[in-house]
Amino acid sequence: MGVEAVNLKLWDLPEVDRARTVALSKECGIPPLLAALLRVRGMDAPEKIEEFLSPGELSDPYLMKDMDAAVERIRRAVEGFEHIAIYGDYDADGVTATAMLYTYLQEKGSNVSFYIPQRDSEGYGMNMAAVDTLSREGVDLIVTVDNGVSANEEIAYAKSLGMDVVVTDHHQPHEALPEAPVIDAHREDDGSPFKELCGAGVVLKLLMALEGDHSAVLERYGDLAALGTVGDSVSLTGENRLIVQRGLEIAERRERPGLSALLDSEPVTSTKLAFSVIPCINATGRMGSPERAVRLLTYRDRESAELLAEEIREENQNRKAVEARVIEAAEQKLEESPELSFDRVLVIRGEGWHHGVVGIAAARLSEMYGKPCIVLSSADGEARGSGRSVEGFNLFQAVTECRGLLTRYGGHPMAAGLTLPDENVGEFRRRINEYARDACPEMPFFTMKLDCTLQNRALTPLTCRQLEPLEPFGAGNSQPVFALLGVTLTDVRGLGSNMGHCRLYCKGGGLSFECVRFGVGPGDFPYPPGSVVDLAVNLQESRYSRDGGVEILVRDVRLSGLDRLQCQRDFRVYEKFRRRERLSPEEAVRLRPTREQLGAVYTMLPKVMGPKLGLEDLTLHLSRYGVNMGMLLFGLDLLSERGLIEFKIYGSMLSAGKPDTKGKADITLSPLYGELEALAGDDENKKE
Repeated sequence: MGVEAVNLKLWDLPEVDRARTVALSKECGIPPLLAALLRVRGMDAPEKIEEFLSPGELSDPYLMKDMDAAVERIRRAVEGFEHIAIYGDYDADGVTATAMLYTYLQEKGSNVSFYIPQRDSEGYGMNMAAVDTLSREGVDLIVTVDNGVSANEEIAYAKSLGMDVVVTDHHQPHEALPEAPVIDAHREDDGSPFKELCGAGVVLKLLMALEGDHSAVLERYGDLAALGTVGDSVSLTGENRLIVQRGLEIAERRERPGLSALLDSEPVTSTKLAFSVIPCINATGRMGSPERAVRLLTYRDRESAELLAEEIREENQNRKAVEARVIEAAEQKLEESPELSFDRVLVIRGEGWHHGVVGIAAARLSEMYGKPCIVLSSADGEARGSGRSVEGFNLFQAVTECRGLLTRYGGHPMAAGLTLPDENVGEFRRRINEYARDACPEMPFFTMKLDCTLQNRALTPLTCRQLEPLEPFGAGNSQPVFALLGVTLTDVRGLGSNMGHCRLYCKGGGLSFECVRFGVGPGDFPYPPGSVVDLAVNLQESRYSRDGGVEILVRDVRLSGLDRLQCQRDFRVYEKFRRRERLSPEEAVRLRPTREQLGAVYTMLPKVMGPKLGLEDLTLHLSRYGVNMGMLLFGLDLLSERGLIEFKIYGSMLSAGKPDTKGKADITLSPLYGELEALAGDDENKKE
């Protein structure tokens, strides 16, 4: 029994300059709410707003370095009926980029094939064995999509076997480029004005250069380019915004059998692609056989597409089940070894966990625990896995500092992949946490970005319609998140067949309204009716309400009047104690309760006792006695250690009870007091 995880998301809620917002609204002829949202997102001048809302046209593809050389070589291969192989990738971006170029070259009568590496056995990018395979198949020209800019050795090897290579990529290049035409806007000598294209966006530019008719290419392949752009989470601004806007219009016509088979009857939006279509495509790469996704997107008859789409949907369901089992197993590891959960960077290893889902598991666990997380799967003496970070902590740099223990590694500030011998995992965990301690004395907190506060009277369909010019939503242009402050909960009811969601009944500002909190059942909802809370919400116009109502989707809830930042800081001090790290006298004071404060904790528990109660609620109740969250947790440990209570904390919920014991326990005999004083190393913490 004890503390497993405490993660209270912080809110980044910017102040809105009302006078400047109203002036910008009048100058641009847009509603004040839209002007406020645009200003929050950095568009604080009419010309910036115009550029965002009307992104114009795609730039000339020939502004991209080496485009002319790439076009010349591909045209020569088409005209000479040379065997062209498209070397793609197993994620949604690589799959759509492959499908676009493959379909185009097929329609030109080319001798073309494609190769998608297996995530589990080959990993990302080109590899020597794949180059050998393509050589044996008689390939004359390899065109990479969504990879290749760092494959110097593999490309040199391909050339030694008599194959030419053209690279199309969007990743950051190394200092030395491969000996081949390389189309990548991140090249230092690239002249294109927009640098944030995904792999499918780069291929779209290549097709425009090959065909010459830009509008016809966008009309033919815009839906796939939009799918890849949303799938790769590149910023939906500039040319990406234009690609997705046009692509969604094309996808809505449902003329491509494979994409249509993955869509339902609802309108096609970027959110629909992100949460329904793209996970299915990615599942083929995560669970094996990613080439099926390319086949699906290149099918011409609907019957074949429907059959394969159903198979892929089932595989995505299987992916979800495997992912849930890995997350459950990882949580079990943390419960069995609670000291792991107090690390600055979580490192969790399991035997035989599916490699295709460890990255998703790391992302979910990072959000649950509010800290960077690396999930490793061991097999045959080797641990391989993936990590996800929180904004403000460079995980790739942290992994790089441990490179002497690793066989392979790569990534960027928010994510990393790595391989290492099993026997190095313990030392890796120690070193990466040592690096985190030295490089980031106060680790960043998991923070949710909100746009602005909204009055309850603005919860109308008109407000939703005012948001429409911001679409499509995605990376760099997220769906607006509004704060509803000082709302009173009147009821909380279960929702869904398994009661895994909540419907919240609220009132405030003289109005009553309902919200939905997905993924949290009533038994795990930490605020009882009568609580005054703040809600972070998305709004969307209801498609099912006869009177055209508004659906209010709750992203997070916090207790009004509680300082979450201070709660998190106090919890971090508690974590330091649990790691048995040296504490400052001030930190020790934040943890050590007086007799009166400990008595208040013990007395308060029966008053709010139940199967589960909210940790925030209890902290707010006890704040009148000067008890903070760190002191509360330390006090619970004291009471538990002396056999007076049993408790468990996970997330923001506390379950507590009194064991069936007789007699009195002397709290002053608890070794925890002495440990706290020893770690503080100062007599100041002995004063009450």
